[in-house]
Amino acid sequence: MGNSFSDMLKRNKAKNTSVDITNLLEDTGTDSIIGKAKEEGRYLELSPDQLEPDPNQPRKTFDNHSLKELQQSIEARGQLQPILIGEKADNGKYPIISGERRWRAINNSEHVTTISAIIRSGASDELLLLLMQIDENNQREQVPAIENALAMQRVVDICKANGNDQTYAASMLGMSKSNLSKHLSLLKAPEDIKLLSLNNETQDVETLYNLSRAVKKDEKAVNKLVDKFRAGELDTTLRSASKELIEDQNKKKPKTKPVCLEAQKVFIEDREGQPVLVITLKNKSVNYELSEEALKELKASLA
Repeated sequence: MGNSFSDMLKRNKAKNTSVDITNLLEDTGTDSIIGKAKEEGRYLELSPDQLEPDPNQPRKTFDNHSLKELQQSIEARGQLQPILIGEKADNGKYPIISGERRWRAINNSEHVTTISAIIRSGASDELLLLLMQIDENNQREQVPAIENALAMQRVVDICKANGNDQTYAASMLGMSKSNLSKHLSLLKAPEDIKLLSLNNETQDVETLYNLSRAVKKDEKAVNKLVDKFRAGELDTTLRSASKELIEDQNKKKPKTKPVCLEAQKVFIEDREGQPVLVITLKNKSVNYELSEEALKELKASLA
């Protein structure tokens, strides 16, 4: 069953159909990944101090309450999924590729002293573990939208590295391409908008997306809206208010009037066998080379 995941990717790529993550998990599953990793000597039980977070990890803040809940869950149920790590670095520690929250939760625990980890062998391992993590998180808890978007971006990066586009990544995640794009756009949102998610004030992707768009046109209006939300002074939900703000901004968008310029001269001249359409506007001339077909159509329309 070791190649079943790769086989499924190839089958669905050829058919251009979406992948059901639930079926994918049933087909390969954590046990299969662990079994293969053990056979290849890539499955390790490590103490937390043998691991270190990736310094290039975009996410720098973690909700302490959420980490405490995860710690209690691991202490009660065990670590459900191994984390993904790279090869041992020169400092003797293993860099964390995926699963930093689980490492932090176990690192804070007095009852769990080891963490299960798999050394990455290829993109298929990382992609499947990411899909499993996203699926588990979405079923079990309200994951910060920014954190979810970071995981989705890694899925996109892995798919692209294997020659697949973002549409294919969206099918792996069980969502439309436009919905995936909306999630990924949050990673480019202003820090103040990201903090709404990281501070757990809202995890609604549509709201964060609307606020990100609105702040580009009117930052003061967005700040005022968020202040009213935090003060409990909104007459509606933050989602509805953000949508209304976008609609108001679109209504105020100035309409551009078409500019009509009167040509002083229009003629065709032969330049070394190449017919050229010359249009003179005041003191400026614009030249367009004409193909034989275009020239015939022009002559026919003027006949």
